[in-house]
Amino acid sequence: MTGARDRKDCSGCCACAAACPHKAITMRPDSMGFLYPDVDMSLCEECGICDKTCAHKPVSGNGEQRSYAIRFPALVDGSQSGGLAYALMSKAVSAGYIVYGASMDESFKVRHTRAENIGDIEGMRLSKYVQSSMEGVPEMVLKDLRDGRKVLFTGTPCQCAGVASLCARYRDRLLLADILCHGVPAPRVWEDFLDMSRKQKGKEMKRVLFRDPALGWRSEHTLLEFDGGETIHTDRYYFIFLKNLVNRPSCGTCPFAGTARPSDVTMGDCWGLEKVAPDFVKDRSGYSLMLVNTPAGADFAADFPFEPEIMPVELESVMQESLSAPAARSPHSDEAEAIFAREGFPGINARFGVDSPRERAKRLLHRLNPTNTKLYRRIAK
Repeated sequence: MTGARDRKDCSGCCACAAACPHKAITMRPDSMGFLYPDVDMSLCEECGICDKTCAHKPVSGNGEQRSYAIRFPALVDGSQSGGLAYALMSKAVSAGYIVYGASMDESFKVRHTRAENIGDIEGMRLSKYVQSSMEGVPEMVLKDLRDGRKVLFTGTPCQCAGVASLCARYRDRLLLADILCHGVPAPRVWEDFLDMSRKQKGKEMKRVLFRDPALGWRSEHTLLEFDGGETIHTDRYYFIFLKNLVNRPSCGTCPFAGTARPSDVTMGDCWGLEKVAPDFVKDRSGYSLMLVNTPAGADFAADFPFEPEIMPVELESVMQESLSAPAARSPHSDEAEAIFAREGFPGINARFGVDSPRERAKRLLHRLNPTNTKLYRRIAK
């Protein structure tokens, strides 16, 4: 890795830094908080191991993929959709696996952490709509495998691909579970959104949920709880996320946005299930889509410590966007990045978010006359 790479060709999985035998690569954040490799050429021997380890390339499926709608009634109240991720992680720790997944620390930054028991996986529950830091994590996974441990790694498909590439010789003891990913927003944008919310309330934050399960499966509101017990629900952050304004550049060219996956099991929301299986859908709680991609994944997902409601589905009938194409980078992303550098999250929100003049006009019109779709669409363009 002796030459500069385009930002869209790096997913920040950190596998190259872990693979370098000369410790010549350090992962450093850019202005948005995305990690990129920085090569110390005084240490680099140009051995090419980092380039061989880089996993930002397409994968091929094995032709044995099976798809299911699945829901765990005992878990849905504390889960984002059907509880599949927690069920997999619970089974893994009970079977002696080390589990890796994304957690929020005490300052609500999102990092990948390591778990050996049920208590440690609690922080890995629920979705986190921001790129989790993988700094130092691939090395930890590799050490666990070298020590003879079994590992379940959960994360975005690019994170799973990086771990798989680094740990290829131990693949028989490494189980990978990736998510259907809409793209990963910038860590510093998330952190600045929280700072803005603290300043507006004049209070410290006690609890954060990217999407509050109590509002139902389709909620797009973030829950913020402040000192004193006051809570608010806001769609300011989630709205920016859905517009792909502050996603990592590589998300727009993601090689994993298809049915061929780098993992043993793929987890996601089973959107559209109510249209193809209305008798299976019972209430407003969520349903997971589970793709079983390998024989190892099929063996592991054969039974769970919680009783599931499960039904085979034709993947074409519940096809999700991230299984057909990457999350296209917004044409305003460069402008949003420049605004963020000057004004932080408030600037992005004022220009593109729910508090922008256009969005205020759209919402006002919709409240006054919800049936006037012609004018509403004209303003929405």
